[in-house]
Amino acid sequence: MPSRPLSRDRATEVRLHTWAGTHASKVAKRRMSRGSAVAVLALVAPCRPELVHAVIDRLVAGSPTAADWPPRSVQISLLRSAERVTQGLVHLTGPGGVTVEHLTYTDKLGHPRKVLRLHRNGVFIRDFRTVAELATEVDLATLRDNSESDG
Repeated sequence: MPSRPLSRDRATEVRLHTWAGTHASKVAKRRMSRGSAVAVLALVAPCRPELVHAVIDRLVAGSPTAADWPPRSVQISLLRSAERVTQGLVHLTGPGGVTVEHLTYTDKLGHPRKVLRLHRNGVFIRDFRTVAELATEVDLATLRDNSESDG
């Protein structure tokens, strides 16, 4: 019997789980800063903290006898920071005064909206509906989560 394709949300969770391991390994080996790793993970599931939380729960519930590489504690720490970004509590920053905020709101007609809001030097530039749209305006590789020290 053929399997059904993954839903969009489940595919995002799988990608986030995989990337959390990849980036935790890079952070542990000091090949990537913590802030950069958090920014990447936050942009896997923009404005979707529930998906990030589902991956955190899966990692926490993992087998205690499983190999601990990449370090589970680093994966969970990165994902918790990414969750704060996707909730809009922490913003991503970049060079030239760039700030990207994950924002969820209800518009005047009552429709829920999820956008990535770009500011430069404190001035609103534009709202983007997708990461691909944001990438036309900002070099995503330069974004960082500066809420915690890179360590």
